[in-house]
Amino acid sequence: MLVPTLVFGLIYVVLQVIFRMIEAPFTDVEGGDGSYSFSMGGAGILVSLIVTLVGVVIGAVIQSAYIGGMLDIANGAPVTIGSFFRPRNVGNVVIASVVSSIIVGIGVVLCVIPGIIASIMLMFTTVAVLDRNLSGIDGVKASFELAKANFGPVALTWLVVLVVGFVGALLIGIGLLVAYPLLSLITVYAWRRLSGSQVAPLTP
Repeated sequence: MLVPTLVFGLIYVVLQVIFRMIEAPFTDVEGGDGSYSFSMGGAGILVSLIVTLVGVVIGAVIQSAYIGGMLDIANGAPVTIGSFFRPRNVGNVVIASVVSSIIVGIGVVLCVIPGIIASIMLMFTTVAVLDRNLSGIDGVKASFELAKANFGPVALTWLVVLVVGFVGALLIGIGLLVAYPLLSLITVYAWRRLSGSQVAPLTP
């Protein structure tokens, strides 16, 4: 799992650099007295939205492959490095990612708390789409219904994933290489357990 994590991490870093370079000409920076402010005009906002959408789509493609590999582990299927580089049900994962990102984004804009709640309710969206071969919208619904019926355990899972990701980020390189596979496995395991599905025992 470390090789796919490293490869996808490098892709993420490269994409972030490219996206920032695209947005830079449309961003005005004002500074003085040690403080700085950033602003965008209409064109800049449009470019930023397009860049964000492209990022969500690329992220969805990567997630479809990576989470698919994690589901192979949960199924007890033979897993190789290639298992994590095989995108699956990409169209529906993209739709699910865009829809859930919009919902969470609206929640954050309205107030932070609704955004957090939306993030908790939709945390299993991609896993649901891949595990049950659902449409993007049905994946969003499946995650919402599971979280609604098991809000306490789902919220605890979300918090654990957040903490694992935060600790991994603090440790930067090596930390993220360990944290991302771990939080992905936690998410898949929680989805399977809470939805009443089976999880294959881990083999050495």
